[in-house]
Amino acid sequence: METYVSNQTVKLARIASGLSQSQAAGLLDISLPTYAAREKLPMSFTVDEMKILMDGFSVDGKALIRAFITDIFLA
Repeated sequence: METYVSNQTVKLARIASGLSQSQAAGLLDISLPTYAAREKLPMSFTVDEMKILMDGFSVDGKALIRAFITDIFLA
């Protein structure tokens, strides 16, 4: 179950922030298909991309991403 939650974290953060996939793709200046593919495999985002997303996410979205990143590096 933990892997499922981790793989859904960016999607959940985006939704919690009230953004569509298209809007999130715009934040990163990438195509919608590229964003959608990365959202399905969130570890494919670069650190810089995660920072840009966090800057565009709400407080709740940022909290989810922080927990996800902490999990990656401190698990």
